[in-house]
Amino acid sequence: MKTLPRQRGTIQLGKLSPEELAGRFGTPLYLYDEQTLRNRCRSLKDALPGINLYYSAKANSNVSLLKVIKAEGLLVDAMSPGEVIQELEAGYQPKELLFVSNNVPQTTFDWLAAQGVERVIADSLSQMTRWCKAKPGAKVVLRLNPGKGAGHHEKVVTAGKVKFGIDPDLLPQAMEQAKALGGKVTGLMVHIGSLFLDPQPWLEAVDWLLAQAAPYRELEYLDFGGGLGIPYDRTTTEPFPLESFAKALLERLSAFETLTQRKTEFALEPGRFLVAESGFCLARVQSVKVNQGIKFLGTDLGFNFLIRPEMYGSYHEILHCSKEEPGATPVQVVGNVCESGDYLGKDRLLPETQEGDLLLVRDTGAYGFSMASNYNSMPRPAEVLIQTDGEPRLIRRAQKPEDILRDQVF
Repeated sequence: MKTLPRQRGTIQLGKLSPEELAGRFGTPLYLYDEQTLRNRCRSLKDALPGINLYYSAKANSNVSLLKVIKAEGLLVDAMSPGEVIQELEAGYQPKELLFVSNNVPQTTFDWLAAQGVERVIADSLSQMTRWCKAKPGAKVVLRLNPGKGAGHHEKVVTAGKVKFGIDPDLLPQAMEQAKALGGKVTGLMVHIGSLFLDPQPWLEAVDWLLAQAAPYRELEYLDFGGGLGIPYDRTTTEPFPLESFAKALLERLSAFETLTQRKTEFALEPGRFLVAESGFCLARVQSVKVNQGIKFLGTDLGFNFLIRPEMYGSYHEILHCSKEEPGATPVQVVGNVCESGDYLGKDRLLPETQEGDLLLVRDTGAYGFSMASNYNSMPRPAEVLIQTDGEPRLIRRAQKPEDILRDQVF
């Protein structure tokens, strides 16, 4: 969706205007467009037939969104018991879950086994050992570190000199160790980073994992992780070339099965690609001022609720909800957190803006609410789903200030 529909200059989000949504649910506010989410799920499924698509729920684990994703036929992964609980609530069965471990205690593995989870990716030999102890006869998927990663920021590069995965030279030892514990290594996984718009580094990682797997006939599952990106800045960036990527990937997988003469289960773990573009944040301007010759628009949306611009230097398009003509003077769009780094956008050419106006931040469906916090003891905002019929539905209530006290003991 390159442009958003407007009526008489005002953005329309389903059947309601931003002002009507703000009046009903308050600001700041997270919004999700159900049809966009369904379209993204369908585009990926259509492009990659025969491949298991495990939605990476760390991008956004709201149960209502998980239900939509499940209805579109995707599986799901998890990084914590909290994500597993939400996925089960959304209707997933334990056998449809993929648990991706990272420095997980024995109690978590025991809990997963008791829940009936069958597929676990072990991030280290110790994690593999714990899973084998928790689930006798366990089938183990090992995450390998290829020594080289990629991504839009150093904090999302997940291969190379980072904490993830095991050295591929340890694979024979890992297989023997699993056997001694009564388990068996039956799969391999690689994930090199996030927000790819150039598929080449990912395809190189695919080639690498296929080469690692080829000699081992006992391997029945290969997982190539996730990382498909979206064009946050639509004026300078092209979308991920899904069609050409899918063609190149499927050709590689077919060649691998021909070479090895065995049927293999292949998987990807997309997250951002599915949910990012469905999401928006609605923020109200609380102050307009000039400091040292610089114009600031102060909103009620701080980095405690949308941390990507501050944490990664990420760009999100910001629109005035009721005006379209851009201004001539760049403005700094900031939040209400007591930090100098609390920027939503720098040097933006927005229409003339006044206190009380509404701004819309685009593409916040991934790593937005899921990374939100109560920093500055601020209650987190509501989440609303714009359903396919255009009607808004509350899918998470806004916290109240007194909720900050709820889990404290005094």
